[in-house]
Amino acid sequence: MKQLASMMPDKIRLTLIMRAFGLAKVPLLFMASPRVLQIDARKIEVLIPFRKIVKNHVGSMYFGALAIGADTAVGLLAMDKIFRSGKKATLLFKDFHADFLKRAEGDTTFVCEEGDKIDELLEKVFDTGERVNAPIACKAFAKGEEVAHFTLTLSIKAK
Repeated sequence: MKQLASMMPDKIRLTLIMRAFGLAKVPLLFMASPRVLQIDARKIEVLIPFRKIVKNHVGSMYFGALAIGADTAVGLLAMDKIFRSGKKATLLFKDFHADFLKRAEGDTTFVCEEGDKIDELLEKVFDTGERVNAPIACKAFAKGEEVAHFTLTLSIKAK
């Protein structure tokens, strides 16, 4: 199984892992159907398609779906880095701040470019063994325009 996973592009592997995790543990995540568009050491892009299940009463993306997108982008980037480190750690979000700039009225892409900051956080976690917190930024774009930006305090502890 690991050999098959290693042959897959990272974006497909992570999308499948996220969908399986959603199906097993977080049904709302599964229902929003996020998809990894791009990932590298510094950046991730996650898409939430604009479908009936994520719309609100005025025809834009529901703020809960926007929160799922931000959570997924930051969380997946951190989880991938933990996995690649070969070490074990748990992560969660200590707090969440959102600024909604416009209505998201289409497929929405969530971009987190804080890979370097997450690397520093993990280095500190593995050096000290203590839980470490850091604010991580994420932006959301729909139809080529920024619709929201988020700050999530990522909290990581080595196992």
